[in-house]
Formats: sequence, C-alpha cells, structure tokens
Amino acid sequence: MTEADRTTTVPAPPDDDPFWDSPLHDQVKDWLQANGVPLRIPRRNIAVTGPPGNRTIHYTAFVIDTDGQVIVDPDDEGEALMEERTAPCLIEPPVAVTQETP
Repeated sequence: MTEADRTTTVPAPPDDDPFWDSPLHDQVKDWLQANGVPLRIPRRNIAVTGPPGNRTIHYTAFVIDTDGQVIVDPDDEGEALMEERTAPCLIEPPVAVTQETP
C-alpha cells in the first residue's frame, strides 16, 4: 500500500454549498477541535494521511500574532500570511465528508 492509497482528502466546499448550513458543518468543526486544529483556518482542502491508528492531518493555517490578529503576508500585500501545519488525527473525520484520493 502506498502513501497515496492511505490519503483521505476532505475538500473545502464552495461558499454557496449547502454544507455551511447543515449539521455536517458542526460535525466537521467538532472533529477539527477534537484533533487540536484551530477553527480559525482558511477554507482549504484538508488531507489525512497514514494508516488507521497512526494518521496525520495536513492543513493550512493563518499565521497569528501575539494579539490574535492574522498577519499580512509581506510578499503579497493585502493577503493573509498562511503556513502548512500538521496535527495527529486522534479521531477519524466524519464519514460523510471523507473522500479517497484517486
């Protein structure tokens, strides 16, 4: 089994997707918090890699200053500074949002 075979991608729904007003939205928020992922993250795909019991969540996060404000990217004025982060996947994502990569 390759790493690609063990990757689950949770795509970020578009703004007009009914997901944002559904109970599943709350399940995803609860799942993120249970795994230590902050809720204040940009809408980006989230990937979960590795075998069950030893998975890692890969996500994009805003860079926050000591006052809790999002830092502006010095190389892209007006855009938020973001960085790639990981967190251990202690709880599997809600089944309704998982989608295996091809």
